[in-house]
Amino acid sequence: MSTPVIFIVFPFALSLVLYFLQKRTRLIIAIGIATSIVLMLFAFFQNFGAVWKIGSVSIEIKTTLAVLGRSFTLGNQDKYFLAFVYFFAAIWFGGAHLTRVSSRFIPFGLAIISILTAALAVDPFLYSAILVEIAILVSIPLFLIPGNPPGRGVLRYLVFQSLAMPLILFGGWLLGGIQASPSDTARLLQAVLFLGIGFAMWLAIFPFQSWIPQLTMDIHPFVSGFILGMFPVVTMLIMLDFISGLVWLRESQYLQPVLSLVGTIMVVSTGVWAAIEKDGRRLLGCAVLLESGLAILAVSLQSQISVLTLFISFIPRMAALALMALSLSIFSNNGIVPDLNHLAGMIRKFPFASTGLIISLLSVAGFPLLGGFPVRLALLEQLATLNPIIAIWVLLGLVAFLYSVLRMLLQISKPEQEGWSSGESVPQIIYLVIGFLVLIILGVFPNFVSGQIAPLFVNLPILR
Repeated sequence: MSTPVIFIVFPFALSLVLYFLQKRTRLIIAIGIATSIVLMLFAFFQNFGAVWKIGSVSIEIKTTLAVLGRSFTLGNQDKYFLAFVYFFAAIWFGGAHLTRVSSRFIPFGLAIISILTAALAVDPFLYSAILVEIAILVSIPLFLIPGNPPGRGVLRYLVFQSLAMPLILFGGWLLGGIQASPSDTARLLQAVLFLGIGFAMWLAIFPFQSWIPQLTMDIHPFVSGFILGMFPVVTMLIMLDFISGLVWLRESQYLQPVLSLVGTIMVVSTGVWAAIEKDGRRLLGCAVLLESGLAILAVSLQSQISVLTLFISFIPRMAALALMALSLSIFSNNGIVPDLNHLAGMIRKFPFASTGLIISLLSVAGFPLLGGFPVRLALLEQLATLNPIIAIWVLLGLVAFLYSVLRMLLQISKPEQEGWSSGESVPQIIYLVIGFLVLIILGVFPNFVSGQIAPLFVNLPILR
């Protein structure tokens, strides 16, 4: 038994089985949630590489699996990612029935998670680009509605994400060819350029970010929240591991200024873009772009504290996206276009969904006492120490994003003649209230939460 079999082969094989059981929706949901919880608990409590004893039977949990001359390795340094991704997989799968998404969501979602996990585990690094491309292709059926052509956002998503694969493969090939002669600066620059553009397309870094708000307009909000929650996190970790593995790149004098500039541009431009945005679905895309910009800034600091801040930020990030996607889905399922014109006074008709949308957006903006505030504060403190100018620009970007949230709040809470009612079902209310509480707990007790998951940080690859 090996960890790649447990976290890659098993969930992928299960996804194939669930695909043929799509008519039994409740059974699929139960199996998806149970599988995710079991894998999350196994990642959290089991020491990889140790011996697992069940009565008189002893099973060694190996960390490497060889396939066709390529190795897949999931060691203790990957425990945080595995526990994180399968915990939130259980949350997304649990919300699938509440949002009335296609029954394909759970089997395809489980397959996507297993393939993305394989992309992080594969060695050599180049094969991760191929696996990510496979995950992108597997995600396409989630976007399609029978009888309707794919929207412009779906096509741009496929084009931009697919173009990243040959760029990364070619850059990696160039990089592998100059290992024997690292003094060849011309080819070295070419390799870094191709890899940089490839990662920029993966992460939707400026100017390759236009497809994200378009994608959120074309597909179901819950599906867009899941895809835009998982893919940027995995590609960010792949980029972090890539930087960590190349000493000359990590110690380059140009790495920090370039990443700082790119991250600052993303935060400021996204904040300005969100300030004039009127549709809640496009604000979901802006929230993803803002999170990616802040993550790049955390990587640019190249310190243990900054990378730990990055990993911790994934938790409130995914919680806010899940709450936002669920709230938008409730509006969409009831025939309400979630923009400023149609959400006027909606807090009286859908109080829980309206509150969920506002709280999740406030958390992304870093509003005090919510989940995003502690990580935003920690990042701004580190930026202010090293480069106060960048810290000011980032703060302005967050303020601009906060302005868009306040404008949404004023419109949703606009007084109307109708009395108060609740258009959400009881399970939806329970899920939304749990989302409120999670973001509040993450904001009020950040040290308690980080302390509970501290054992998972021991073996992280912190830009060694």
